[in-house]
Amino acid sequence: MAILKAYQGQGLGKIILSHSEKFLANNSVKTIWCNAREVAVPFYKSNNYVPIGNAFNIKDVGLHYVMYKIL
Repeated sequence: MAILKAYQGQGLGKIILSHSEKFLANNSVKTIWCNAREVAVPFYKSNNYVPIGNAFNIKDVGLHYVMYKIL
């Protein structure tokens, strides 16, 4: 998931994430995970995602963390 910079901070990411989580939970998915860019970690933490392990680099993109949430 990504939101264009011009539209960040308007709550769109939270809307997309919430809708996606509801859809997945309604389809018997129990856990969701993502590779979160370092700058997105606070967003995911504010939506109850938990980081796993250390940061890792994705070439030409930057540092990421694996994060998960039990639905």
